[in-house]
Amino acid sequence: MYLNPFFYQLSWFLLAPLVRFYLYIRIWQKKEHKHRIKERFGVKYQTPRPEGKLIWLHAVSLGESNSAINLVINLQKMRKNWNFLITTNTVTAAENVEKKCSNMPVTHVFQPLDHPVWVSRFINYWQPDCALFLESDFWFNLVTQSKKNLLPVIFASSQISKSAQSKWGENPSLAKQIFSTPSLILAVDDEQKNRFRQLANIGGCNSEPKILNIGSLKNDYSVNSSNYSYEKALKKFAKNSKSIIILAASTHENEEALIANAILKISNSDQFLTIFAPRHPYRAKEIITQLGVMPRRSKSELPMFENPYFLSDSLGEMMSLYNVADIIILGGSFFYSGGHNPIEPALAGKQIICGQSIFKNKSDYEELIDIGMIRQIKSNDTLHNTIEEALSPKKSIKKALIKGQKIAQEACMRPTKAAHCIISTIEQ
Repeated sequence: MYLNPFFYQLSWFLLAPLVRFYLYIRIWQKKEHKHRIKERFGVKYQTPRPEGKLIWLHAVSLGESNSAINLVINLQKMRKNWNFLITTNTVTAAENVEKKCSNMPVTHVFQPLDHPVWVSRFINYWQPDCALFLESDFWFNLVTQSKKNLLPVIFASSQISKSAQSKWGENPSLAKQIFSTPSLILAVDDEQKNRFRQLANIGGCNSEPKILNIGSLKNDYSVNSSNYSYEKALKKFAKNSKSIIILAASTHENEEALIANAILKISNSDQFLTIFAPRHPYRAKEIITQLGVMPRRSKSELPMFENPYFLSDSLGEMMSLYNVADIIILGGSFFYSGGHNPIEPALAGKQIICGQSIFKNKSDYEELIDIGMIRQIKSNDTLHNTIEEALSPKKSIKKALIKGQKIAQEACMRPTKAAHCIISTIEQ
């Protein structure tokens, strides 16, 4: 559908009542925070603006919030007197920020929806000194009003799918204003770098943004903490039960059932403990409905000998799960979600299996697939075959896992490099 800036703004005014109604439906679905819903309209913030320089980072969901946290950690090391405002769009991401940034100069609020009045209220209240947009969430008013308020605008860990690029191409007047606005774009790979350059030049552009290939910023050594007592308990269970641990990590809807059914096709499947760690822990009841009752981490339970499944429905403990797993099946890659960042599991030095949908982190996936650390299935129907291959690895797998770990460790230095580029842009 074609939209120019005038009709885009008009649509927000016309649809505002429906948007408000939809938000209250999301409260009922527990996808919004009941007592903070007015933050979506740019009002009723629970904390005042901190004094001094305030850097605003906009993240959407859990993955983007990790990128934001990694940048904050590195920016704070270099500029100790800066304060940070992180906006997110999901409750899960909000909990992640509030948990990991409790001892940092970070304020979290929910993203104002892109109504021009609501965005104006947000900017007038917080008066940030820079606007930093993570990943692929580009809202017309959030971006353009930041620029109108003379803020340096930066896109970081930036990526955009081919289909999204085509849709923006159908709305050139909107696209030109958004993608020619940033002073700096830090793309995740060269393919993404070219896409942003094409969007910035729609209809011609007098001043193209500076675009660099930095890579994904979702990983940093400093946030890859482990819960050692949890690890110890899981390892003890595996030893006592003589179980092989298969971790289904960051799974989305239908992926748990796919993985469970694939494992059942493998001989001696009773030797496996499958740990499901869904991307969104609120899906716990949905998973139990599909697969049956299983012990849950959120209830302080541990695996049971008579149950082949364990649900790790918690946040901030994924590295512990990677460390205890024998094989990691990385979710978000089997049903068009685009694949979650493979760098964090690669740090654990374990065999990884992924689906065909990896476009969100294509460059990192392809590098780890090429060296043999990641096995990519040919189709969802062949997942059990790929698991069997991983259970009987070739002798060369050790070298591949060591090489993959080294690649992951180098990738964890990206936030530091990005922080230098961002500071240079802000202070120029």
